[in-house]
Amino acid sequence: MTKKQKISTTDFKGYQPLVKHVRRGVDVARALDEKTDSLPHALQFTSLEFGNFMSELTPKRFQILRLSKGGNRSIAELAVVTQRDQSAVSKDVSRLKKLGLVTVVDTLNPGHGIKKVVQPIAENILIQASLT
Repeated sequence: MTKKQKISTTDFKGYQPLVKHVRRGVDVARALDEKTDSLPHALQFTSLEFGNFMSELTPKRFQILRLSKGGNRSIAELAVVTQRDQSAVSKDVSRLKKLGLVTVVDTLNPGHGIKKVVQPIAENILIQASLT
């Protein structure tokens, strides 16, 4: 026989990824309620900036962005998975960071020091274009 246990939102109070996600959701909801011109945690580009953005988002950089989705791969691990030189992957991660698409977090790697983990800024990228 299985024992039933109630779970509430307070059980997840200390789980930082969820706390961060909820905060971002609240920020967006407030902005929508206030009918602001732009949403928090969103990037907006002019057509010229968009062209530059798309030229920077090469297929190899997009591959790194997709592979980082789990949020637990280091630059070295991404280099192995993509079968590329670690310095090339590091440069691409730097470009993705400048574009505002990823962050690099130093995490403790027991017995090996610190590893730099690549995490995407968002779960989804939505491109909406107006031709007017």
